[in-house]
Amino acid sequence: MTMKRILAFLSAVLVLASCSKDIEPVVEMAINEGAMRFGIAMQSEIGAEDDVLVKIYKVEEEEQKLIRRYEALSDVPKYLVLLSGDYVAKVQVGERQIASFDQRYFIGEQPFTVTDGEVVDVEVVCNLLSTTVRVEYDATVAAAFNEGYFTAVAVAENYDAQAIAVGDVFALNYETTKDGYFVMPEGQTTLFWHFEGTHPVEGDIVKEAAIAEIKPGYKYTVKLKYSKDAPGDLKIEATVDVSVEEKDDTIIFSPDPTIMSDGTFELTDVQLSTTESRTYLVSSLADINVLNIEVAGDVFDLLQGNVSGVQVVKNDATNYNVVVTSEFFNNVAGGSHDLTFHIEDVDGGKANKSIVYNIQGILPLNDDECNLWARKATFKANVLNSAATSIVVMYSADGTTWNEAVATQGADGFYVAEGTDFSAGKNYTYRLKVDGVERGKALTYTTKDGVQLPNPGFEEWNDDKTPGGLWNSGNNSFVTLMTRSTDAHSGSYAAFLDSQYKMKFAAGNLFTGDFQLNISSMSGVVTFGKSFSFNASPKSFSFWMKNKQGTIDNGSQASGTDIYTAMVLITEGNRYAVDTTDESSFLAFDRLSSLPGIIAYGYVSDTDSNADWVQKTVTLNYVDGWETKTPKMVVVSFTPSGYGDYFCGSTDSEMYVDDVQFNY
Repeated sequence: MTMKRILAFLSAVLVLASCSKDIEPVVEMAINEGAMRFGIAMQSEIGAEDDVLVKIYKVEEEEQKLIRRYEALSDVPKYLVLLSGDYVAKVQVGERQIASFDQRYFIGEQPFTVTDGEVVDVEVVCNLLSTTVRVEYDATVAAAFNEGYFTAVAVAENYDAQAIAVGDVFALNYETTKDGYFVMPEGQTTLFWHFEGTHPVEGDIVKEAAIAEIKPGYKYTVKLKYSKDAPGDLKIEATVDVSVEEKDDTIIFSPDPTIMSDGTFELTDVQLSTTESRTYLVSSLADINVLNIEVAGDVFDLLQGNVSGVQVVKNDATNYNVVVTSEFFNNVAGGSHDLTFHIEDVDGGKANKSIVYNIQGILPLNDDECNLWARKATFKANVLNSAATSIVVMYSADGTTWNEAVATQGADGFYVAEGTDFSAGKNYTYRLKVDGVERGKALTYTTKDGVQLPNPGFEEWNDDKTPGGLWNSGNNSFVTLMTRSTDAHSGSYAAFLDSQYKMKFAAGNLFTGDFQLNISSMSGVVTFGKSFSFNASPKSFSFWMKNKQGTIDNGSQASGTDIYTAMVLITEGNRYAVDTTDESSFLAFDRLSSLPGIIAYGYVSDTDSNADWVQKTVTLNYVDGWETKTPKMVVVSFTPSGYGDYFCGSTDSEMYVDDVQFNY
């Protein structure tokens, strides 16, 4: 039997439209009549020399009555008009021979129902009924025995040379390694193999054994090997392969388009993207008008051509060869993907077939692999070149400046590389290089925007006294140190901080935290810090301001021009209480890095006055080990009088603040 080829004669089988596919049937049907459409053979081992017998039976109660018989596919009409009712289609491929070296026997049947005025598609799956027996000679047998050795496999429970010779017992005589095929007679479940050979020293040697419980469609292998360790002994191993599911063990007659391998690979196997090429054979009963392939959500129209890495050869309107090369997968992400064929013909026939590909390249990033707080990303890559010496992941936030991360193989077989300085709100491009050559598709990943403080533009106010959100001020019944202003950088409002003298000097202020006034001493306690969840680690903090710095006219802590300050702290949950009666509680800038629970800190402090809006930036400094710490609290503080804790400053100092933001 000729394997692994498609024969043109199959295209002559039944081209008929189906009502179920919204196609008008072209066959005339009388009242109480319908029609059936048969199919082409999906398997390629059917040759022109093979017998194909098609029978149609009418089912009446429990009896089947033969009404049509066709001994060649070419004899079957394009469509078959039948009376409405129940039927069975039976197909036989090959001759039913009890023992043969070249005939395999397939049978299959499919019931179907014919309905008035409609056409039904009938698909018949033919399974292999033959039992395959392979006799496999090791090279040591030919080297050790004289010419004329053989193995007989008989449909019997013992070896009887005379019965075989006169034809009373069916048997095959194997003189070389090959396959033979047996259709077991009813009630017979045993095959007997018998080896004979003449050794130049030991003389005639015979080995034999029975193989019991023979099953149709299974493959049994008798392996013969001469043992040099035990002169004169022939070591025999007989094994049963119960998992034979080769592609030529079934034949499918389908009215829909079909796709199969050119015979150099199995469609059920996982294909490698690094393989030079794979050729797929596509055929249909009618002209093909849709031929697409889809992978990773991208669809490619092969009839339009010009698909990089894919060659399409049109044999005729119903038959195409599609060659998929490794170049095609340069535009596909790494990992396991289905390459799916979508095929349609003009008669409404449709077929979808998926082939699994293991593709070399970078895998898509997901949110779990991006730790934006630690500014790291874990890249995974599928590398199929086991001899590669350099596996590198390249990534860039702007497409110009590229970072390089060396990848090493992990326990799951994928290669892993760690990207650093991975920031929020960026659109990254990343790709895989194997030994300096880019492999697979370059992918993109957009990191989430970093979170911002609530009410960053101070548009929301609580009774016009304090901004909404986390914000607070040292305002009290004696002094108002922060008010809402319509002189804004953007939007409608800004915060106005005003240093004043009321019984004591009080610095204008705005901060995230809580304030408690001690009326008896006219002092206060500011507890800096509000709960806040970060999804990434900011690199700095910016704000817009206008300000006027007066000459210090209260207090003795400092002299000259008053200073404005802006301070930002990120902590593990710690808050810091500053009591104006206890200098040891003051948050001195030179001690911020050693505060308990501190993760990041920064400040700006200066004496310049700005009549127009200017943007200032606080650089955040992170303490050692910050990547593994969990941020839970944030401190942001503004004042036009930096010595205010000492009741020192200028009553002329003032400050407008608007549009604060963390920079990631």
